[in-house]
Amino acid sequence: MERILKTLLRTGVYEAVSGSGRAPESLYEIRLRTGKPLVVCGKFGSGIVAKDGGLSIASKSRSVFEKTVSARGDNAAQNEAAAKNDGPDMTAAKDKSLTAAQKTLGFEPFIISAEDIEYTLGVASGHSVYAVSDKLVKGYISFCGIRIGVSGEGVTENGRLTAFKNINSLNVRIPHEVKGCAGGAARIVDEGPRNILVISPPGAGKTTLLRELTRLYSERAYCVLLIDERNEIAAVSDGGSLLDAGDFTDIISGAEKRLIYENVIRAMRPEMIVVDELFGRADADSVCDIIRSGVRVMASLHADGLDALRGTEFEKLKDVFDYFLILEKPGGKIAVIKKGDALF
Repeated sequence: MERILKTLLRTGVYEAVSGSGRAPESLYEIRLRTGKPLVVCGKFGSGIVAKDGGLSIASKSRSVFEKTVSARGDNAAQNEAAAKNDGPDMTAAKDKSLTAAQKTLGFEPFIISAEDIEYTLGVASGHSVYAVSDKLVKGYISFCGIRIGVSGEGVTENGRLTAFKNINSLNVRIPHEVKGCAGGAARIVDEGPRNILVISPPGAGKTTLLRELTRLYSERAYCVLLIDERNEIAAVSDGGSLLDAGDFTDIISGAEKRLIYENVIRAMRPEMIVVDELFGRADADSVCDIIRSGVRVMASLHADGLDALRGTEFEKLKDVFDYFLILEKPGGKIAVIKKGDALF
């Protein structure tokens, strides 16, 4: 992952993150916003990266940053790398952001430039943003298993979003393989393939848990088909999986799951299908159809809990899934609810 991040991020950005005192590959997210401070997120929360090294941890309960760790102001190499991105030709907006940040933080943060955004977009798209326009419309692009969320100006036509232009913000989401993270939920694997729905808010570890349960089922020699639409679960690059989804797992990456369900069920004959992030009525209907066909499904869904599904298009899922795994925060306890015990 270190090699991939070095390729994806402009040199100054990567070295600034490295100088924050946190190994880049150990982070959850690296957020790049044009004219704004470089922000990293991990188990510690969120923090602003200093230009000369160090990290100030943000407090969500106060509009201040509470502490600075691993400051390395004497790191000449770090300063030189940062200077590559922050020359004397700063824009007025950048100067304004820098001044405000310095007043609040008490140190000079590393400010992201438009060139930093363009560099990462160029690498991730193979230097052809047009070639990944179908992904950009969905709000992300992928690079070697890393999903990069994008923000900018939306272009609409006939009431539909057709493109993004003037992209000014990127969220580099770093996948993590945590073997053993399934905890008590691992006992479900002993029962054989079951219909399992993982529910949590964004960033609580749904994908990590799905990956681990996929690997555990595969270790039991069950034929698993992983439809990795956003290429986050297995992180396929150049035909190979960078993360361990198991030896009995077949992987389809980068394809919209609704378009391939019917064909792969017939051709691949899986005992279980794994998909990430159900969204909307069409996904809910498709999953119900697959389960009715006799194939077990393991999927994830963004929600605060089971109560959040009441009165939505996803309420029907309580009738087809056998287990509901509820996550509240990364690394937190997994609540295992069996069908019949769930309260909607």
